[in-house]
Amino acid sequence: MLFLMIVGFFVLVSAGCFVRYRMLTHTDWNIGGVFSLTFAVFSVCVALIASGIGWSYQIDDIENIKKFQQVEVIYQKKAEALTTEFAKHLADAYPKHEREIFEKISPDKVSWYFSKYPELRASETLMALVKEINKLQSDVYNQQIAVEQMRQNIRFRLRNPWFFTFVIPSS
Repeated sequence: MLFLMIVGFFVLVSAGCFVRYRMLTHTDWNIGGVFSLTFAVFSVCVALIASGIGWSYQIDDIENIKKFQQVEVIYQKKAEALTTEFAKHLADAYPKHEREIFEKISPDKVSWYFSKYPELRASETLMALVKEINKLQSDVYNQQIAVEQMRQNIRFRLRNPWFFTFVIPSS
């Protein structure tokens, strides 16, 4: 919107120059009016280009948010599946605790089972599962951080004084 104020100022200056030119004969006020009007038109063109670029970035961020949220769901499903596999290994190793394991296990508590059952660390399969579950949990958090960064960019573009905000989509 700042561009609109600048353009408005130069349109007023050019109008004043043209009025002054009409009032006085043999003056150069016409050149000032043409210059101011040309600068105003140029400013509108620059503002439209800048707003178009902002619009494309806004659309890109909105679509990336959708993609990141879908990827996050996929990571969570995969972590849940690996956690279920981990629970099955625990149930095989500790059949008397099977019910307790299936009721309480979640991807963020997998490492806790290694402290409760230290002999599980000897199993390379379980260590690989836990490593993969931890990586997936980390990826979920990274996706959430990326989504929040894009939401911040969207909010900034909606308040950016150099863009025509009526051109920028809000969601």
